[in-house]
Amino acid sequence: MDRRNSKFYNSQLYQQYSETAQNREILSQSCSDALSIYEELPVPLSPVPSSLAPSLPPARRPLPCLPPVIHPHSLSHSGSTSSGTSAKFLPIPQLPQAPSARPSSPRLSISLTQSPSLWQEIPEVRNSAEFGELTNDQRRLQEVQFEVVTSEASYCRSLDIVVDHFVKSKQLGELLTTQDRSWLFSRLADVRAISHSFLSKLEERVESDMMHFTVCDIIARHCQRFKKVYVPYLTNQSYQDATYQRLMDENQGFRRVVEKLERSTVCQRLPLRSFLILPFQRITRIKLLVQNIVKRTAQGTEEEVQAIKAMKLLERLIQESNDSITQMKSIESLVSLSARVDFECRTLPLVSQSRRLVREGPVTEMMDFSLKETERSVYLHLFNDYLLLSLHKEGGRFTVIDHAPVSELRAENCRVKLHSLEKNLFRLHLNKKALLLSTDTQ
Repeated sequence: MDRRNSKFYNSQLYQQYSETAQNREILSQSCSDALSIYEELPVPLSPVPSSLAPSLPPARRPLPCLPPVIHPHSLSHSGSTSSGTSAKFLPIPQLPQAPSARPSSPRLSISLTQSPSLWQEIPEVRNSAEFGELTNDQRRLQEVQFEVVTSEASYCRSLDIVVDHFVKSKQLGELLTTQDRSWLFSRLADVRAISHSFLSKLEERVESDMMHFTVCDIIARHCQRFKKVYVPYLTNQSYQDATYQRLMDENQGFRRVVEKLERSTVCQRLPLRSFLILPFQRITRIKLLVQNIVKRTAQGTEEEVQAIKAMKLLERLIQESNDSITQMKSIESLVSLSARVDFECRTLPLVSQSRRLVREGPVTEMMDFSLKETERSVYLHLFNDYLLLSLHKEGGRFTVIDHAPVSELRAENCRVKLHSLEKNLFRLHLNKKALLLSTDTQ
């Protein structure tokens, strides 16, 4: 893949940007009543000395919160970094640059020689007579849009390191099976390719109009491409975590090579896991930045239309990722249950893309009083389309004694009818028979 000669590319790694962003937002939320000229300025792409942190003027309005999600691998941890990730900036050798597909703009090359982290620090902007005529809101809008570009450059740099330093490591490659390699690194190379293309378009836009560039229409156009790589990558996260942990625990050669690679200054001694979670962090961070752009954009303008469009597309992408994760977890649970089930009746294939477990638990079947045993424990698995009745065995196994489509089930409350003292007594009609069941809870 050709790597462009990007001046933004010579910025810090995305892990450090992400941690700085998180610290800034914590500070903003704890001091939200203070007003400052630094209100909602983007994250500087160079580390902030800790001695200066307490004196930084806080923002008045924090970035919008992400919607709550129920799954541990859902997209909820936008700003977090993995355990062991440090914000310490370590010197790293310059990565070899492949011939660029397009030479950088002379104007941009001159302006960004020092890789400014703020839009207003670009000499062409700072020295422009027009800059003094902009309102504070207009300046903040440009700063947030500029942060989309500079943070994407940091993201691309981190992706380059994880692909070139870890994924392409010959030592690691010799220790991984094809399946483990797929689960561990998923589609990181594809994520990198699309991210470099996205960054290229963003840079072209900045070069075309340094004072009034916009980014949301570019984001909106790339959302379909994002979907093709992010949804599979994020859905694979649980397999990735399990594979990484298994290899670290059981494969001493893998552990030694990973720890050796992590000690390298090429990756600034950051752990492999901090690179593997980058796509999670990035897609949610872009959404937060676009939400901030929407908040700053003048109402009734084409820019607002594009910003809202980009925000909705990103929300849809995140929702589709969460839905895919939920479906994957549902299939995993069906596969696990299928391996622990024996059928005493006719067999029912359990694994299905559309099937999900709604509820499960034990009930007591009230038997014929003429029999020696007047009751027995039955375990129910209620799916969205089928009900399984089983006998719970040792070792977490089940023997299915009957099953029926949900559409053929009928239940009636029997407590009043039978004048029973049982709290929750009902008759379940299925197939050509009916069972009298009781439960401890409703």
